[in-house]
Amino acid sequence: MLKARIIRLFASLLATGFVIAGCAHFDMEEPLILDGDVAFEFGKAELTPRGAKQIDMYVATLTNSGEIKLEVLGHTDRIGSDNVNEKLSRERAQTVKDRLTKDGKLKPDHIRVRGMGSKDPIVYCDQQVRQALIDCLAPNRRVEIKVIGTIYR
Repeated sequence: MLKARIIRLFASLLATGFVIAGCAHFDMEEPLILDGDVAFEFGKAELTPRGAKQIDMYVATLTNSGEIKLEVLGHTDRIGSDNVNEKLSRERAQTVKDRLTKDGKLKPDHIRVRGMGSKDPIVYCDQQVRQALIDCLAPNRRVEIKVIGTIYR
């Protein structure tokens, strides 16, 4: 299970244009996708230490790209009520924004947050056993960071 999450994390990083090396690269055209199961515990909005470290790595890359405007979208799986999922997705997006702006390199008023709840799934699952369903729906639990504007210096 942990091995699958790590593989999914690296696949996500590579798919979004990041290269983990001495110099990371961010493809401004593609959203950065934070795997919710790595960045957050199930059903929680507090960042894990690994999630905070990921975001800190992204800040350095984003601030090298000029002054940017971002949209942070929180997503959940379909487990739970719509109200709970919308609130959780908004809280996760806000947590990511707070981490992105904590050192002052990115401006809070240049980052918009939205909670999408379970409205935009990327996988569909019909498992009957709860833990199997939770595992299958993991890709839907994510936070996307999109660059929506750049002013180059």
